Amino acid sequence: MPLRLYQLAASIAKETRVIRRDRQALLILFVMPVVFVLIMSLALRDAFSERAGIKFDLLIIDHDGGDVGRRLDEAFRDNIYFRVDTRRTASDGPTDETGVRAALTAGTYKFALWVPARATREARERVRAALGLARAPADREQGVAVRLLADPALRRDHRELVATALERALEAIAAGLITEQFAGFARQLPAGAPRPTPASVTIFDDVRDAAEGADAGPAPTSVQQNAPAWTLFAMFFLVIPLSGTLIKERQEGSLTRLRSMPVPGWVVLGGKVAPYFAINQIQVLLIMLVGIHLLPRLGGDALVIGDAPGGIALLSIAASLAAIGYGLAVASFARTPEQATTFGGISVLILAALGGVLVPKLVMPPALLELSAISPLSWGLDGFLAIFVRGADAAAVLPEVYKLLGFALACFAVAVARFQRGFRRD
Repeated sequence: MPLRLYQLAASIAKETRVIRRDRQALLILFVMPVVFVLIMSLALRDAFSERAGIKFDLLIIDHDGGDVGRRLDEAFRDNIYFRVDTRRTASDGPTDETGVRAALTAGTYKFALWVPARATREARERVRAALGLARAPADREQGVAVRLLADPALRRDHRELVATALERALEAIAAGLITEQFAGFARQLPAGAPRPTPASVTIFDDVRDAAEGADAGPAPTSVQQNAPAWTLFAMFFLVIPLSGTLIKERQEGSLTRLRSMPVPGWVVLGGKVAPYFAINQIQVLLIMLVGIHLLPRLGGDALVIGDAPGGIALLSIAASLAAIGYGLAVASFARTPEQATTFGGISVLILAALGGVLVPKLVMPPALLELSAISPLSWGLDGFLAIFVRGADAAAVLPEVYKLLGFALACFAVAVARFQRGFRRD
């Protein structure tokens, strides 16, 4: 065996023995995230969607360019629950169905409203037929198809809410078109002439039947939010025992003796990575098993993990390396175990709050939502939710994996550099 590999194996064995000595602390690392997942998933099973201040990102694809598209745009822009982006030409962004669905799957928009070409013209023709001013169309039961598409990660009740808002907007538009046509025709009638009575002609299609995606795909459950969220929290919570062990060794002089030997810093620190990496993977597996098998027996929802085990593995590996790297970086700057524990614990809580672990990112205001992009827990959670809820494959979560690995590499580089310098006080 090459010398460096032998040294690394010896370092891993030493660190494993140190961890095994404190069995109570080791047990807590496995029990804590499981308890959090069970409590939060059961407590929020029915109330998970009861959130105040929700704003939905809505993309309107207006191929019509007439009154129908304009009035729908105005109706949703006047609604405080929507942030509206309207595209009328390709210069505004992708307006084809493939591009729109990609934006929904990626979570860029929560809903997309598809207004077809000639929507206004066809709606007016149907209004004239309803007033008896023109021949009724052959497809009397089918109206103008304004389609609503939704991010499958949204809960069913949120999709129903937006479908209801669209129905009311279309009813108002239909009423306005009828009033407009009726008033124009009535002015041309001689005094005392009978007024036409609207016939039974459908102006717009039923939104719930025509809205592709409005009730499609799996709705996310409380456990799908909480299982990956608290798994990531447990991973990063390792900053406390990991940094504490490293600082204790430094205070006892163990690291000084290691530095006096011809052993590279990456070998010493690598010995700490392997056992904690194994702990992280056991945490992931344990929480998955609890969510899939135990939680339903306790009255909660079963965890649905999608069809991309490779993507889950990539995310768990990248998140684990990021968490361990962060722990080593914190330890390289902290001078006492108390400093490492205080800063490490508080910083992980802040990153968890920003990353959507403590509360879903859906309830965050826009400014805080933008700030959440700096949290590695947010990257990991976005990747897990993409697989669990949106059915994404491994390739779709590679951006999150790359960001986590980049964060890990930066933290490891800092820790190794500080170790090589002997962790000198600044």
